Amino acid sequence: MIKDPVQIISASTAPPESKIKVTIDENSTILLIPPKGFKGKGLITMIIISVWMFTILVLTVLLLNMKPLYMLYSLPFWAIGFWTLIKSVKMLRLEQSIILNDSSIILRLKRGGIIDERKFPKKDIVISLVEGSFYSYTGLNKRGRYPAIIYNNEAFGFAERSSTSEKEWIMNFVKGNLTRNQ
Repeated sequence: MIKDPVQIISASTAPPESKIKVTIDENSTILLIPPKGFKGKGLITMIIISVWMFTILVLTVLLLNMKPLYMLYSLPFWAIGFWTLIKSVKMLRLEQSIILNDSSIILRLKRGGIIDERKFPKKDIVISLVEGSFYSYTGLNKRGRYPAIIYNNEAFGFAERSSTSEKEWIMNFVKGNLTRNQ
């Protein structure tokens, strides 16, 4: 049985500064949101983490000079520093994909070789901007306005680090393709 090709809304193109890519294959439309990398907020976060780690290093050396056993007091601070560093690097490397097909929408998050994927039936979801604080896939609580897939009264955010114009374009693109393919 041959299916009609997935129709794509010819929405205005993504904002000029955007690196978002739209790919169409025989059964789906894929919206790829590439990682933002070490720019802006990500760079500031890395500087703050570096200052934290350097401060803990100085504290550890001072405690080591006083009495080697006192150095153990710095271990929780090292743990917090490394945990924050790992979470931040994951967020900076996060590549997101939204896959639209005839019956569902798939939110795929890729960090290096690790892929998290969540599939939602089109008939049961709402695409909306959520405001406030909510849990993101990276494990960090985020504050602000983000596009999200609302499913069973739970928000699954995406494009958290995109610009406002990119977020609006992504929402309009996904909403338009959802209604057209239902």
